[in-house]
Amino acid sequence: MRRRTQSVVRRTRSAVGRIPLLVAVILAVLGGLAIAAGTGWVAVVVLGTKNEPAAPLDITKVALVVAGGVGGAVALVVAYRRQRDLESARFIERFGAAATQLGSPYTAVRVAGVYAMAVVADESTGDRRQQCIDVLCGYLRLPYDPTHGESGRTKLVTKTVVQRDNVARDVEAEQEEHTEYRQNDKVVRQTIVRVLAAHLRDHDNSWSDNNFDFTTAHLEDADFREATFSGTAVFDKATFSSDARFSGATFSNDARFNETTFSNDAWFDESTFSGDAWFNKATFSNDARFNKATFSGDARFNKATFSGDARFNKATFSGDARFNETTFSNDARFNKATFSGDARFNKATFSGDAWFREATFSSDAGFGTAAFSGDAWFDESTFSGDARFYGASFSSTTVFDKARFSGNVGFNQAMFSSDAGFIEAIFSSDAWFSGARFSGTTGFDGATFSATASFDKATFDASEVAGATVSFRGVGFGSSAVSFDNPRQWGPPTPAFDWNTAPSTKPDNVLPTSWPPTPVP
Repeated sequence: MRRRTQSVVRRTRSAVGRIPLLVAVILAVLGGLAIAAGTGWVAVVVLGTKNEPAAPLDITKVALVVAGGVGGAVALVVAYRRQRDLESARFIERFGAAATQLGSPYTAVRVAGVYAMAVVADESTGDRRQQCIDVLCGYLRLPYDPTHGESGRTKLVTKTVVQRDNVARDVEAEQEEHTEYRQNDKVVRQTIVRVLAAHLRDHDNSWSDNNFDFTTAHLEDADFREATFSGTAVFDKATFSSDARFSGATFSNDARFNETTFSNDAWFDESTFSGDAWFNKATFSNDARFNKATFSGDARFNKATFSGDARFNKATFSGDARFNETTFSNDARFNKATFSGDARFNKATFSGDAWFREATFSSDAGFGTAAFSGDAWFDESTFSGDARFYGASFSSTTVFDKARFSGNVGFNQAMFSSDAGFIEAIFSSDAWFSGARFSGTTGFDGATFSATASFDKATFDASEVAGATVSFRGVGFGSSAVSFDNPRQWGPPTPAFDWNTAPSTKPDNVLPTSWPPTPVP
């Protein structure tokens, strides 16, 4: 509401400011004459009596006062316009001087230009402040070579001999390429980032309500911890060549304004994080997009809050990915994401659908005590390390069809409150479902167990779901022990195995020996 009121005030001031001075004076005079006419009527009708009109001297006094008021109004209009023009000229002068400093070939002058532009922004409001911020962000989007960021080199000349095929003979020609560099530009860029971040925290002149466009920007040592982005924050195709710190940052009204379309999102699509990325306790009030983002170091989103969709489709995590105790209030999409380091989602809360289709977990994956309230899709995912889902709760449809588990798998004490599918899943190492509870249609049809598997003390009870089935048909149980000992409950419906009608055909490694298993309270 406050931002809407400010917008109305800015538009009103802008509209008034565009009225030509002559028109403004005429309007003031006409308004004064209207007031004079009304005052004259009051003087004659109200000040006069029923039998005797007002004295001419009184009317003259009133007229003089009104005339003085009209003159004063005209003077105020002229003074206001003069003051406004002076302020505009002063802003243009100071803004131009700061911009000139930013374009200087000397590092110290450019650094001074950063602070000069910040002062101009602090003393400005509305569009003028936004203009200053756009210049600082625009500097970060300029071409930049980080390998020369700290050097004093200003120019690189490269000569190349080029052979061109002439009909008569080969001719050698020299081709010269000149590359210009900004001397010690890293210092200037770091100064800009520090200035922006400071104004996004608890600052006397906060810039949090303004827009920040870092599209294609090159950011080094980006430290936005505890920053508040209430306006636009766009990081599409940005490059973070060192640590990117957003721990405790708040994105409360982010927007991408391509073609004047406001999506209210935080955009990091195709961004590159060469160092560690810190988003611990960060708050994303709207959609957060990290599609095809590259995290070369650790990515830390512990206790972060995603109120809108969280999209990490095809993202690459080369280091550890930590989403412990993270809250996903809407859909979380990690389809075809690649986790080369440990992926930790322990105690994470997925209130919407969780999509990990065709995701690749090259190291350990931890989802211990995670809560999935919506559908959970892990079909065709690959788990090369250990996969831990101890105590996880799945309230809706859960799909691990055709998933491949090369390391140990732990679903101990997991709760499947709706349908659960592990159809054609491959378990190459130990698989533990001890104490797990299956309350809906459950399918392990065509799954393969190559090592030890335990369903001890598991509960199979879908009695409250009409037409529910529990099936282990066509499962390859290998040669290691696969135990269904001491189930807490064995139906209804009774789990279906290939040997239900012929217990003697049950593989010897499937326990208990005496089939079917006897439930133990």
